[in-house]
Amino acid sequence: MTRRAWRQLRTTFLLLLGVFVGGMVAMSAYTLWRLRGEAVANALGIAAMHSRGFEDFLTQSLHLTELVAANSLAQVSLVRDLRGIEQTFVAALQHAPFLRSMSLLDDAGQIVASSNPANLGVTVATQDYLPADAGRLQILRIGKPWAGRDFASGQASTAGTPVDADSLGFIPVMRSIGLGKGRVTLLFALNPDYFINHVAQKLAAEEGSVSVLRYDGTLLIDSDPGGQPGSLRDHFVRDLRLDEVEFGQFEQGSSEDRPQLIAFRASRLYPFLVVTALDRRHALQQWRTETRIVLGVMVPALLAITLLAISLYRRQMQLAEQRAESDRLQQINAASVFTNAREGIMITAPDGTIIDVNEAFSRMSGFSREESLGQNPRFLRSGLQEKEFYTAMWGDLIGQGHWSGEVWNRGKNGEMFAAILTISAVHDDQGRTRQYVALFSDITLLKANEEKLKRTAHYDALTGLPNRALLADRLQQGMIQTQRRGQRLTAAFLDLDGFKAVNDQHGHEAGDQLLMTVAGRMKQVLREGDTLARLGGDEFVAVLLDLPDITSCAPILNRLIAASAQPVRYGERVLQVSTSIGVTFYPQAEEVDADQLLRQADQAMYQAKLAGKNRYCVFDAELDRSVRSHNERLEDLRRALLADEFVLHYQPRVNLRSGAVIGVEALIRWQHPEQGLLLPATFLPLIENHPLAVHLGEWVIERALAQIAEWRAAGLEMAVSVNIGARQLQQAGFVERLSALLAGQPEVEPGRLDLELRETRALTDLASVCAIISACRKIGVSFALDDFACGHSSLTYLKSLPVSRINIDRSFVCDLFEGGENRAILEGVIGLATAFRRQIVAEGVENVEQGRMLLQLGCENAQGDGIARPMPAADLVAWVAARQGDSAGRHLVATGQS
Repeated sequence: MTRRAWRQLRTTFLLLLGVFVGGMVAMSAYTLWRLRGEAVANALGIAAMHSRGFEDFLTQSLHLTELVAANSLAQVSLVRDLRGIEQTFVAALQHAPFLRSMSLLDDAGQIVASSNPANLGVTVATQDYLPADAGRLQILRIGKPWAGRDFASGQASTAGTPVDADSLGFIPVMRSIGLGKGRVTLLFALNPDYFINHVAQKLAAEEGSVSVLRYDGTLLIDSDPGGQPGSLRDHFVRDLRLDEVEFGQFEQGSSEDRPQLIAFRASRLYPFLVVTALDRRHALQQWRTETRIVLGVMVPALLAITLLAISLYRRQMQLAEQRAESDRLQQINAASVFTNAREGIMITAPDGTIIDVNEAFSRMSGFSREESLGQNPRFLRSGLQEKEFYTAMWGDLIGQGHWSGEVWNRGKNGEMFAAILTISAVHDDQGRTRQYVALFSDITLLKANEEKLKRTAHYDALTGLPNRALLADRLQQGMIQTQRRGQRLTAAFLDLDGFKAVNDQHGHEAGDQLLMTVAGRMKQVLREGDTLARLGGDEFVAVLLDLPDITSCAPILNRLIAASAQPVRYGERVLQVSTSIGVTFYPQAEEVDADQLLRQADQAMYQAKLAGKNRYCVFDAELDRSVRSHNERLEDLRRALLADEFVLHYQPRVNLRSGAVIGVEALIRWQHPEQGLLLPATFLPLIENHPLAVHLGEWVIERALAQIAEWRAAGLEMAVSVNIGARQLQQAGFVERLSALLAGQPEVEPGRLDLELRETRALTDLASVCAIISACRKIGVSFALDDFACGHSSLTYLKSLPVSRINIDRSFVCDLFEGGENRAILEGVIGLATAFRRQIVAEGVENVEQGRMLLQLGCENAQGDGIARPMPAADLVAWVAARQGDSAGRHLVATGQS
């Protein structure tokens, strides 16, 4: 028997043994699983029975409580005989062991009569009782548990302070009863111990516990010694969906590693439910005993059978090895290089008829020696080589006497194998060819590795699509082909929407499965000759060829979007994404290369995402030029900041009544080397949402502090206001950076710097902004709200932000005499500032009449071109000196300009 036969015999034995053992194990496991399921079902039925029984008992007790309430007041006068009511309560309690006390409430919730005299005068809040107060409906309502024996010594629990498990407690229940034209309210203290003792008679503590919950999740009664009445289990009640079902049962684990079997039942009449939780380990104790018995029988039996089978097999193998060794010893003398060579050897006659082959040849081809003898070598042909290949081979053999090269052959099993084939002619003494000897060396594995390396270099390992390198080549060839045929090429850049969320929620294996499935679907909707490549991640590129015009690509793009949006099933989950596509075409009016086409398609793809995703957008050359122009202007601003081309002008702020200069506002200007002095409206909007706005804002603060120091050295003490954007204020480390800037000018008092907050609509977190402003105020820097009354939620920010001053927007001052609305708004803003104790400054004052009106309205501080236009720092000292020396400068509004 050959070695292969031995291996087959061993494999068959192990397979049969494994099937037998596996079948027995599977049958046993199935039986135990069924038994466990029955045990769990029985336990859940028992839990449901306990829940139903205790719910009926508690419902009957509460119903009896209503009857006691009605009967207690039926024979006495509520107005004149409170003593008689209390005696009636005491008598009624003798027939209601589940009640600790009965009390009568007045309209203010105060106990005016009670079976326990200590309760008199106690006020009980009833707003948290369930059901919620239903007006004059006479219904029983249940409150939260109380700690103590009765209302006089008790205290209502909360979710944060439940009743301690070891202390006494009771449950308040109230009932409104109509008497004549009026109604009264009775308050009962239910004794939870009575109900817990009832549960203990039915259910042992080691078996499980019973708890009673209000519909809002408040724990009323718990037979578990560790339960705390009054604690909140709203998530548990919410998960039960009581608005859909009244009872149910399920299996649940717990944080304490005590899995439980749960059954619940809601009351038919009152707002509570009963939950029975059985200890699963106790419930499955009988099943575990049965499992141990089954395993105790099955495991030894299987082990004995397995050992017996292995012993018999080993004995048979020993006998077979002895016979094989005897055969080997008989044949060892006949061994030769021919039979033991690792390369396959084939000997043929001059006409090609096979004379002999060795064992290695048979192993390589699958044909035995007997099957090969008498055959022609052409029976190994794979069909991969053309007829000319073999013609050239025989030409070399006849002409040169040898041939060497690679050849693909087909084995007996139909699989092809590659070999390096060397054929040599054997000549006799006369030089005639007597035989041909062919030597085969199997290189199938080497060829497979070579093909794998080639595929790895040009194809994506996950999806099998062309990769970036092969895409570049096909795109280049497609552009050349398009030019030659006079048609159009479409380059589409695809990005999957929502793929990152799939990876984050379900893992990379789910993401890989999604990519492979979506890639296969998108490839199927393309035409033959089109290319779909994967760049990496969730980015793909489609190259569509031979399109007569631009619009003809729309159906293909829509098919790609539809294919990618189909759901993908991954296990029990359903994954779904969409696709945003950017499209560009070739040829274009301007010469472009392959890389430019991909960049254009990429830009268009981002436009598709901004437009709402799951769509395609065509590359817009005009928009691209606009974006490039925007980027160029940003670069100019960055260069201007480095070249120190920005300057600050200062606009005075004065007191209209005294004429005194109370400060200045720093306003940035761009001293452009070619366009001259530019106002901020021409360049600040460009950087509103750009990090450059933060750098420019810090430059303004630093320059303003340096200017304060220069003025002080010249004898002028001046406060400076600086505008600051929301982005800069919310930048991480703003307070530390501001402190560092102030430390750079130690001679400047921090109180000389005032920050005016703009862009309040961009403030994302008012709490953190308040903390930042408070930290700045601690170091002496104050804040103001700029352009007040025209911004977003101005009143909210006025109330929330700790600012010292508000600046009225210039639009209301300029139109002060045009209609009464602006004046009313100004009066309102000034009133708000006074109410919130904020200073106020009116911006945009242009003439004396506006100043007089502002004074009449109560606003004394103003700023505007009617007072002075913004001026360079060097001119401000002279302007201030001239104003102080000019008596006219102390009039209502100064009209001179600097």
